[in-house]
Amino acid sequence: METNMRNYHIVIGSKRYFDEYLPDFKEEDIVYDFSDSIKLSDAFRESGRINDHFVSILVVRNNNYNGIVENAHDRLGPLIEELTTNSAEIYIHNPPRILMKYLEEQHERLPIKLSISSEKYEINRDPNIFINNIKEISSHILGQQSALTEISKSLWYLTTVKREKPYVIMLYGNSGLGKTELVREIAKKFFDGKFLEKHLSMFKNDNYTNYFFGDKPNRRSIGFDLLERESNLIFFDELDKCPEYFFSTFYTLFDNVQFKDSTYDVNVSGTVIILTSNYNSKEEMQEKLGLPIFYRIDNFIHFNEFNCNTIYRIVQNEISERKAEYNDKISPDAIYAAVSPLVSTSGENARTIKYKVQQVIEDLLFEEIHEKF
Repeated sequence: METNMRNYHIVIGSKRYFDEYLPDFKEEDIVYDFSDSIKLSDAFRESGRINDHFVSILVVRNNNYNGIVENAHDRLGPLIEELTTNSAEIYIHNPPRILMKYLEEQHERLPIKLSISSEKYEINRDPNIFINNIKEISSHILGQQSALTEISKSLWYLTTVKREKPYVIMLYGNSGLGKTELVREIAKKFFDGKFLEKHLSMFKNDNYTNYFFGDKPNRRSIGFDLLERESNLIFFDELDKCPEYFFSTFYTLFDNVQFKDSTYDVNVSGTVIILTSNYNSKEEMQEKLGLPIFYRIDNFIHFNEFNCNTIYRIVQNEISERKAEYNDKISPDAIYAAVSPLVSTSGENARTIKYKVQQVIEDLLFEEIHEKF
C-alpha cells in the first residue's frame, strides 16, 4: 500500500536550496537529523538493547556524510532503512554516487517513491542591462581597457548562447593588476554575487590529493563543493601555484558536462570557470602548464602593467576610500603630497600603492602624538 512506501526526496544543490526545499513541518512533526539518529542507534547497540526507535521524518544533510566512518558509506542506503519506518519521509541532500545508485536500483524493484529536485543555475541574460553592467564593472577596474573589452566579448557570448560545456577563461599577468577584482565584479553583475572560489596556492602537497580526487568518501572533496555551489561561476585563483599532479582533475572538469570524482557525480553544464595566473605570456603558459590544460582554455585575457595615469587614479581612489579612517585629522591633499614621492610612475600595482598610502596615513597620524614625546 502507498502508506507503507518510503518517500525519498533527493535534493541537488546548495545548502540554501536544500533548506528552502524542506517543508514547513508541523509542530507535532518529529523531525530527526541523520547524525542524531545514528547516535541514537549506536547507543542502543552499545547498551545491548534492540533498537525499536524508527524515524518517520529523516533529514540527511550533505555534511552528515563526513561524520560517519568510511566503511559505513558502502551501506548508506540500508543504514537509512534501518533507521526509518516503512512509510518515512526522507530528505537527502547531495547524495554520494553509491547512495544514489542504491536508491535508483531500489526504485526499480521495490515500491518506494523517489523524486529528484536539482537547483537551476543561470547567468544574467538580460540584454537590456548588459551595457550598464559592463560600464559598472569598468568603473571598478582601472587601466585594463583591453582586458575589459575581451571579457565583455566572452560575457556577451555566454548571455546570448546556450552552452552546455564549461567555458574556461584565463586572466593572466602580474599580481595586483585587478584580476581577482574583475572576477568579483562579474559575480556581482551576472551571478547575483555568488561564486565558488578556491585559492590553488593553498593546495601545495599530497595532503590535498583526497580533495581533488575524492579518495575518501567521508572527506570533503571538489565534487562535494561543486554540488554545494550557489551559482555557475567557479573561480580558481593562481593556477600557476597548483602542483601539476592535480591537473588531471581540471582536464575532466573543463571538458565535460558531468564531473566525477571517486565519490560524487556533478552536473557542471553551463559553468563559467575563471582561472588566474601570474604568467606574462601565452608561450610561458604553454611551457609551464602544458598543452593539455592550455588547449582546454577558451579565452586568454592579459592584464597590462599600470601606466602613469592609472597609477595616479588608483592613488587618489585609495586616499578617498580611506577617508573614514583619517576623517578630519588629515586632509586628502596632505596625504597625496606625502605619498606621491614614494610612488613610481611605473611598476606599481594595487597592493604596493595600498601599502604606501597606509604607511603615509600612519606616519601623518603619528606626527601629532610624536610631538608630545
